[in-house]
Amino acid sequence: MNQPVHGLSVPAEFKTLEEPSCLLPGESRREFEMIRQMIIEDVGPRTNMEWLWTLDLIELSWEILRYRRLKEKTLQVYRGNAIASLLQRLDGAGMPAQCKLMVQVHCERAATEWCEDREAASEIETRLERNGFDSAAINAEVFAQAQQVFGLFDQLLQSAQHRRIMLLREITTRRETVKRAGSGAATKVR
Repeated sequence: MNQPVHGLSVPAEFKTLEEPSCLLPGESRREFEMIRQMIIEDVGPRTNMEWLWTLDLIELSWEILRYRRLKEKTLQVYRGNAIASLLQRLDGAGMPAQCKLMVQVHCERAATEWCEDREAASEIETRLERNGFDSAAINAEVFAQAQQVFGLFDQLLQSAQHRRIMLLREITTRRETVKRAGSGAATKVR
């Protein structure tokens, strides 16, 4: 499986399965095709069954890359929530209960400014740092905010990785079985 086989392409009978049905809007067809070609060359499918498994490997590998990108994007999205939460801790400390909603709205607005305006972001980060919230504390809050979504992506990643490993094992096992059967036949002929 490690020897590259250049020039392999999907057999005609599987061409309809070759189309990237797994691409979502905004995903790069060129990147998908590059991944597809790398996997085809690495696996070097020899039989129809291996081609079907390889097409599954391609989609699973693409899913894994997608989940990794989505995890990264999740961190970016939840960063604003983390900033708002930390600002609420600072601004809401000692405030009467009736002011909590107003503080929350103000902090959410400030977090939006943090996302959209570099100068506001710099001021907010300086203020947070002065109050003991450095970038590590902000990152910890991001992970706390995104915990449930992050867990979902981890489960999806693990599932896709497990299925991919199982397919690779299946291809390897099939090849070893065919190889043993072929060498056993050659031994009997002698």
